[in-house]
Amino acid sequence: MEKKQKLTELFLLTSFLCCFVVLIHTSSEGVANLPIGSKWHKLFYMFNKALSFVVPGFVFLSGLKLTYSYQQKTFSFFPFIKKRILKLLIPYTFWYIAYYKFLTSIGFVESKTIQQHIFSFIMGDLVSPFYFVTIIFQFYFLFGIILYFLKKYQISYFLVACVILQYIYLRYIFVPYDDRFFMTYFLYFILGCVLATDMTFFQNKINQYCWLIYLCFAFFTYWHTTHAYSANIEGMIYYYWRIFTCLFSISAVAAFYHLSCIITQILPKWAITIFKAIEESSLYIFLGHCYLLYFCNERWFEIGLHSILRKFIYNSIIVFFGSFLLSFLYVFGKKKWYSIKKKI
Repeated sequence: MEKKQKLTELFLLTSFLCCFVVLIHTSSEGVANLPIGSKWHKLFYMFNKALSFVVPGFVFLSGLKLTYSYQQKTFSFFPFIKKRILKLLIPYTFWYIAYYKFLTSIGFVESKTIQQHIFSFIMGDLVSPFYFVTIIFQFYFLFGIILYFLKKYQISYFLVACVILQYIYLRYIFVPYDDRFFMTYFLYFILGCVLATDMTFFQNKINQYCWLIYLCFAFFTYWHTTHAYSANIEGMIYYYWRIFTCLFSISAVAAFYHLSCIITQILPKWAITIFKAIEESSLYIFLGHCYLLYFCNERWFEIGLHSILRKFIYNSIIVFFGSFLLSFLYVFGKKKWYSIKKKI
């Protein structure tokens, strides 16, 4: 059996996305509370919007990792879902309860009925990171079908069909809660799956056309951030905004994927180890970082710190390193526990 290529660049790409998701949430106060139209508000808004490819990035990574791991394995739906429930749904349930208890205790959210809890849990709307769980579980249920099409049909035809399907959805179909519907993120997952089918070929193509990738990334970042600001703040119409959001997100993920490949080649082994630890802890960083952010904001309120810029800097440092450290200790402790159980 052919030995699998080690995808060490994914450690760095995941670390980038973890950092960006923290920055999105630590900068959100500036977007919400700075005077609208001020230079600082515009800076915070466009900075926040420029990082909004994070969830598409995580969806892309999920498709890539899943397909890559099943290249030489037989897919079986129930064991697959059981593993994802244990890996994702149990931590999500823990964090849902923890956030609810904390946020009701500080008066940030009101008490919910059982029906409201069920809806909130399924839709992932208690705190902002949770909607990713709703999205990714839809792809888990569809993954077997996607894998079947990948193996049965020629990749180029499959990809073209998916691009057309995504365009039709983004251009003509509007559904309630579309930010939690898998079709909004369909192409990102498919691109990850397609990339995983022949990593060497696609990596060579990405290296060959990296100049075009960065050019598209620069253009679509400028286009998307400026037009989103004009639409949301100045009331102008952002035509085909869903299409441009998709193009921006794809170019951003491609650019940071290539950047991760380049940096990984020159990093020492100890640095790779650090990024691997972040990658292994990424789920818990993603789920738990907002808890630390809410906690920090409560402390700033108590001591009378009102500077949004200072809070952004303090929160970004504390939340990322704090959530990483706690997540790393949890993952390390879990590994030790399993190793002890095996020896018994």
